[in-house]
Amino acid sequence: MTNRKLRKVIIYFMLFAMVASTFLAGLTIFL
Repeated sequence: MTNRKLRKVIIYFMLFAMVASTFLAGLTIFL
């Protein structure tokens, strides 16, 4: 695995974490 590929995976993971946390926060507000 190259360093560039690893960085891309980390960026995708951070984006996913941000979306998931926003989704969970919205869920707790609506519930």
